[in-house]
Amino acid sequence: MTISDPSRSPYALIRAPARGGLLPPATLPIALALCLFGAAGPNFLLALVSVAVLIVGCLLLWRPGEPPILLFTFAYPWLQGSVAIFHANWLGLDVNDYAPYQGDMHNAIVMSLAGLLALAFGMRLGAGPRRMDYVHAMRELALSQSINRWFQLYAVAWAVSFVALSCAWIMPGLSQPMMAVAGMRWVFFFMLGMTCFTQGKGFAGPFLVAFGFELAAGLGTYFADFKTVFVITFFAAVASGSRVAPRALLGTGVLALLVVALAIVWTAVKGEYRIFVSGGQEGQVVAVDFLSRLAKLYELAVNLDAESLTSGVNQLLRRLTYVEFFAVVLTYVPTSIPHTFGAILWDAIIRPFMPRLLFVDKDEIDDTARTNLYTGGLAGSSEATSISLGYIAEAYIDFGSIAMFAALLGIGLFYGAIYRVLLRWRRSQGLLGMAIATAVLVSVGALENSFTKVFGGVIVSLAVATMMIIFIIPHWAPWLVRR
Repeated sequence: MTISDPSRSPYALIRAPARGGLLPPATLPIALALCLFGAAGPNFLLALVSVAVLIVGCLLLWRPGEPPILLFTFAYPWLQGSVAIFHANWLGLDVNDYAPYQGDMHNAIVMSLAGLLALAFGMRLGAGPRRMDYVHAMRELALSQSINRWFQLYAVAWAVSFVALSCAWIMPGLSQPMMAVAGMRWVFFFMLGMTCFTQGKGFAGPFLVAFGFELAAGLGTYFADFKTVFVITFFAAVASGSRVAPRALLGTGVLALLVVALAIVWTAVKGEYRIFVSGGQEGQVVAVDFLSRLAKLYELAVNLDAESLTSGVNQLLRRLTYVEFFAVVLTYVPTSIPHTFGAILWDAIIRPFMPRLLFVDKDEIDDTARTNLYTGGLAGSSEATSISLGYIAEAYIDFGSIAMFAALLGIGLFYGAIYRVLLRWRRSQGLLGMAIATAVLVSVGALENSFTKVFGGVIVSLAVATMMIIFIIPHWAPWLVRR
């Protein structure tokens, strides 16, 4: 299928991107509110450190008119590293008393936030300066096509994704590349969304259909991945550069509340839901059909009472917090087990280039076993879950409390360089490159991610994206790369 190049839309002449400030909108009011809230509890100094790190990270990574994927890669783990401070304040507890395990929570939080600053500096250096010519070219391309034409691209990408996921289910040995192929549909979902927002049509019919479909499909999985569709939609709205109207702010607030509400409900029901989905089996398996899964999820949600929802809020805040294992690691390494001097990072780097077909003795990645090793067995054992230490704790285990920041700076450089190369490479320059960078990096930021898994996934996704750029896009939609 080839999408032809229609005539340029007059929108390109009458709609200009909004100017951006040094910080994302509402950053300073949020920072002030956090400072005031932090002053009301026993963790005031930690709250000040958290807010300072947030402001510096936003200053480094805010790029108006571009998708905020690098800012998200910093901001989401910042939330995970900071939520314990403010939740503990709300409960009137010191963070060391807040943690369920005996560890050094104070230092774990400070080192996590400092590590995220190193990551942010690396991403800023790797991404290079903001280029307004790319921003204008991206908007011009978005405005030059009809929304229906962008929806055609997304529909074809979704069909390819469905085939790839089916192949991954039939042939588990190809699951990683097939999952990477399936993930490319987010490239075209992002471009569809940005087109709608850039042309001032917001949730137009085709985009609303795509959004609803992705939300329903995500809710029906074992892990109920409903966040990605909201995050990509938010990225598309920001990248459109449209001026923020009161109605848009209201819509953003409603979406944010919807995400929080879904997260609370999911936290409250996920245990019973997963037992139903797996048919009572151990492991991350799906044993019932899609409609039955959605029906069960609806049944569990509507039967929640106030006590269950309150418990869900508390569990969600506890689940967001991801520094407790790091706090234990700080007391366990190197006291009981030595640093690994780069072994974890080196394994992450070489693993994608050692296909199991040629290296039959390559070890499986077992996050839970690694967590147990460096925490004295706190993660337990269960086939239904995989519990990781997170990339900051891994950097500490590898390099210690000083050199770990150099490793995190390097990881940030890697992420920033991906964004920069995709944005400026002549084959993907502009909108296509931004969309691919967003799809590739959207899943790397969470604090619980192991870099061993993240690096391999990114490399495979980049390989799939490169083949798509070189061999498919020029024949399927050549106007995407025409300068």
